Amino acid sequence: MFGLFACATPALAHQALLSLQHRAQEGIALATAHTKLEFKRSCGLLSCAPKDFFTPAPHALGQVLGAHHDFYANNHLAIAFCGNLHHSTTPAKFIAKALDRAQATSLEAKLKEITPTLKGAYAFLLLTPNRLIAVRDPFGYRPLFVGALRSGFALASETYTLQALGVTDIQEIPPATLYTKTGAMLLARPTPRPCVFEAIYFSHPSSVVFGQSVYAMRTKLGQALAQEHPLQADFVVPIPNSGTLAALAYAKELGLDFAPLVSLNPYVGRSFIESTQESRQAKARQKFSLVQEDLKGKDIILIDDSLVRGTTSKVVVQMLKEAGAGRVYLLLSAAPILSPCLWGIDIPAKNELLSAQGGEAAYIGADSVGFLSLNALKAAINAPFCQDCLIPKNKDSHV
Repeated sequence: MFGLFACATPALAHQALLSLQHRAQEGIALATAHTKLEFKRSCGLLSCAPKDFFTPAPHALGQVLGAHHDFYANNHLAIAFCGNLHHSTTPAKFIAKALDRAQATSLEAKLKEITPTLKGAYAFLLLTPNRLIAVRDPFGYRPLFVGALRSGFALASETYTLQALGVTDIQEIPPATLYTKTGAMLLARPTPRPCVFEAIYFSHPSSVVFGQSVYAMRTKLGQALAQEHPLQADFVVPIPNSGTLAALAYAKELGLDFAPLVSLNPYVGRSFIESTQESRQAKARQKFSLVQEDLKGKDIILIDDSLVRGTTSKVVVQMLKEAGAGRVYLLLSAAPILSPCLWGIDIPAKNELLSAQGGEAAYIGADSVGFLSLNALKAAINAPFCQDCLIPKNKDSHV
């Protein structure tokens, strides 16, 4: 999600949504404000939006839509929401109704009144004809950043987006904070535990999360993987794109040949963030192809960022085996995912998590599967993060 205050143009709004497209691909939403709010929504990728989707306005609020993203707008208020509220399936609308019921007079005071009732993980932006406000939960599960742009300011889920807009003085909005053009207001005692998947998977390599470069963190993950799983093979092959940096670092650490033999179709979106297993499987088959290379009898170390359902890994391993590869070893630059997530990442019920069931190699068709240990993951990230999905639970709940 992004917000532009006193600096919105059609070109900037388009660029902001384009730079966020890797985070969700089911649709886009945009609210613009002058004397009143105007709202538009389009299904699919940004390229599918109608030509008149972007119109001039001094303020704008936009969002890419997918699982755990929600957008609500009426004539005087728009809310872009990322995360999950445990007591609502339409969190943006829930917040709008809670504001209507609040006893306080100013919008800022209303938000301060209702935020203790919001149970879950969230970052959201709120736009009126003359205000743009950001709110982040006490744990900082979902990322949110702000910076100066022309005579106004801009907000976004990633620093990469703000960089693409030409924003200066980029800063992270702290957890438990309400942010307006006049400054920041603390809403509660912050207890930072951001989602580790921002470092592992979601964020663009050019972004900064946990106060660190995503590029540098993924490189550290690959180095740690080489230390824990020093295998030998003919090629180290990444599953693009989120496995590429770890694979490159792994190969360099062990002196092995890095070979990006799996090609990614840039016009097919991420399979993980699809809403159904059928669409995930179809997209995984569509988006990968194998570079024509003599793989007969060649042993492969295949590296990806993480393993959830095993959909992508299974497809790629099958492609390599069909091309004549010998042994295929799958390594993951994250710890095993053992529990579902209730904080706004589409990590499903326990019975859908491959590592919670065991038998990963047999299901995927790999000769072996290895994970980065949780301790090594902690050392590489070197910052507090939420570990709930990496720790086995008896129930599909963390609350």
